[in-house]
Amino acid sequence: MRTKTYDFKEFMRGEHEVVKPPTLSLMPLAAAPFIPGTVYAADESVKAKMMDAFNPLIELIQGLAYPVAMVVVLGGAIFVMIGNSDKGFSMMQKAGMGYLLVMIAPMVLDVLVDSMDGVV
Repeated sequence: MRTKTYDFKEFMRGEHEVVKPPTLSLMPLAAAPFIPGTVYAADESVKAKMMDAFNPLIELIQGLAYPVAMVVVLGGAIFVMIGNSDKGFSMMQKAGMGYLLVMIAPMVLDVLVDSMDGVV
């Protein structure tokens, strides 16, 4: 990639900006949304591959959720034992809710994706 150097005064005047007019090869792309009958739907195999591509990441996050939640719950129990029960119970409550949300979120998103199939 080639870098270009501009004079500061030219840059401030806006002389560095060269706007190219659209070429004829881009006109079908510009007109496509206005032509009836042109629907751009993703192929089902591409959609399935995209959904499956995130499975390892989702499984990793779900696998880490239990140990992290357990550490936070144990930390909250220690806060309860030393007399700061408000903070301890708050930590335990938030750890439980976070664990449930991590486990339920992929199911909720799958329902949203399936419900959007009929919209387009």
